[in-house]
Amino acid sequence: MISEFLAPVEENIVDFKESLPERSIGKKINLYNKSFTNLTNIDIAVIGLNEYRGSDQPDTNYLKINYLRKEFYSLYSGDWNINLIDLGDVINGNKLSDTYYAVQIICEELINNEVIPFFIGSSQDLTFSIYKSYCNKNNEINLTSVDNKFDFGEIKKEFNDSSFMSKIIMDEKNELNHYCNIGFQTFLNSQEEIDLLEKLQFETYRLGKVDRKIEIIEPCLRNSNIVSIDFKSIKASELNFIHNYPNGFFSHQMCIISRYAGLSSKVSSIGIFDVFDNKISYSLLSQVMWYFIEGFSLRISENPHSKDFKGNSYHVTVENEDLKFFESELSQKWWFELKINNNSSRRSLIPCSNQDYIDACNQKVSERILQSLKRNFV
Repeated sequence: MISEFLAPVEENIVDFKESLPERSIGKKINLYNKSFTNLTNIDIAVIGLNEYRGSDQPDTNYLKINYLRKEFYSLYSGDWNINLIDLGDVINGNKLSDTYYAVQIICEELINNEVIPFFIGSSQDLTFSIYKSYCNKNNEINLTSVDNKFDFGEIKKEFNDSSFMSKIIMDEKNELNHYCNIGFQTFLNSQEEIDLLEKLQFETYRLGKVDRKIEIIEPCLRNSNIVSIDFKSIKASELNFIHNYPNGFFSHQMCIISRYAGLSSKVSSIGIFDVFDNKISYSLLSQVMWYFIEGFSLRISENPHSKDFKGNSYHVTVENEDLKFFESELSQKWWFELKINNNSSRRSLIPCSNQDYIDACNQKVSERILQSLKRNFV
């Protein structure tokens, strides 16, 4: 049982919850305790993390999870038919590896029960534990990181929050199918890391590119199982200059990203890490959480290969390559069909955008489609 790894929400938070208006999130969210352990019909589970031994800056003033709870509970819920639960906080182990194990077990049990774990707090190295909960299930694992750095740093004695991605790809049983970074800044990453991502055919979006047209990242999130967000990817001025990264996402952009993640029928876990201890961080984080839930409430399961799919298909020939695109009438989302290892009988659907289709019509293969084709032949 996951209860042995969890400390329930404190009594003062329970009292605060009871004092809130009827339409608030606090009035609607369930609390996990000895008398309520049934996860049946739960959609999203909020879990607090207080583990910073894997941070390269462990002495930073990070969030106090109960301050965040008060801010989040105080928001009014949307027009949702969603069951939320707050599982309390993960109990830190005697060793950092014990906490990694606890997060892995909690995440695995929730996913098996079709509950989305929403981890809040800690340093981003805990993403490795979330990834491990997906392993040995014979499924592809697609991970998206919203971060100004790639975190493919050198592992010395142990990995940390600046090298957890190296740990993932060097894992003995590496099951990572695809990695996407949203918001990297070139001057914060070494050329070796940039070259490595290109060699591995991973997907990357520079901050400036996303800033100009944020909708280009939606297909990436639609294809992801795990979303890991580093709060330091938000620009310093948005967080009252609590960190030293002057460039980054605006507050509303992080809410858009979170909503895209919520809308994705494939995203089954999310974590927001490296959150700082100040009022604006609590306020923004609670709104980012709100937008994920809002997106989740609007999820639509669509499969262009299904006979029930309502939409259109288009064939476009680019450089003697026949590309088939699908457009949904319901959601206006796009996909293209990829032949697996050039086998006409084995086909995979890759999320794309309307712009990818327009580019193909103009005899231009977009970067997204080109990378997908390369990955298929590597």
